[in-house]
Amino acid sequence: RQGFKDAIKEAGLEVLYDEKNANGEITTANLIASNFVNSKEDLIYSIATTTTQSVSQATGDIPIVFSAITDPQSAGIIKENITGISDRVDIKQQLELLLKINSQIKKVGVIYNSSEPNSKVQVEDLKKAAEELRLTVVEKSVSQISEIPQVTDMLIRESDAIYLPTDNLVASVINLITDKAKASKKIAFGAEAAHVKGGALITQGVDYYEMGKEAGRIAVEILKNNKKPSEIKYKTMELGEITINSETLNELGVVLPEEIKNKAKMIN
Repeated sequence: RQGFKDAIKEAGLEVLYDEKNANGEITTANLIASNFVNSKEDLIYSIATTTTQSVSQATGDIPIVFSAITDPQSAGIIKENITGISDRVDIKQQLELLLKINSQIKKVGVIYNSSEPNSKVQVEDLKKAAEELRLTVVEKSVSQISEIPQVTDMLIRESDAIYLPTDNLVASVINLITDKAKASKKIAFGAEAAHVKGGALITQGVDYYEMGKEAGRIAVEILKNNKKPSEIKYKTMELGEITINSETLNELGVVLPEEIKNKAKMIN
C-alpha cells in the first residue's frame, strides 16, 4: 500500500484515497467493492487475490490494478479492465540458493493452507523445481491454525529443510514454525523478507514495497497518460536481494559461502 502511494506521489498526482480493509472476509470485500462501484471511483487498487476477485466481479468498467497475486490466470481475474503485478517467484532459483548453503539437503518440507489457492500454486511450482534439482518435497497441508504445531513437528522430522510459501495462515504463526526449525537445527527458507524477520534463516524473494511502487506506476499510466489496463500486460517481479537473519545464522551455526555473504543483507 505504501509503495503504491509513494509512486503516485512521485508522479506528482493529487489523489484522494478511499481506503478499506476487508480483513480477509469475502463478504466484507464484496460489500466494499460494491461501494467503490457506486462511488464511481476513477481506479481501484486491490491487494491480494480475494479482494481482487471481489472488485473484478463488481465492475467491468472501472480500471483495476492488483498486486500480491500469485496466479492471476487461475484466480479468474484477467479481464479488459484489470492489470497489475504478480508475486509469483522463481522457486528453482530459491532452491539453488538453499543448496549453495547446504548441498546435503535432499528433502524439502513445505507447510501451507490447503484452502488458499495462491499457496497451492506455490507448492506445485516447488514440486516442479525440486524435481529438476533432484530434491524430494515433503508436503503438509493445514486448514486451521490449531493444526500447525503438530504438523510442523511432523514436517521437521521428515525433512532436511523447510520452505515457507507466502501463505496468510503460515505468516500468522511464523515465529512458532521457525522456533521449532531452529530447535531441530533445520534451515527454514522464507519466500519473502517478512519470514526472515520472523526467524527464518534466509530468503531471496519479492520486495512487497517495490511491488506496490510498480503497481503505482501502472496506475499513473492509466490515470495520467490515459492508458487502458488492457494495454498493460500484468507482470511478475524479479527476485530481490538476499536477506539473512543473523541471530538464526548464529543459532544454527551455518557457515555461509563467501558469494552469498558478500551479497546478503543481514537483519536481526
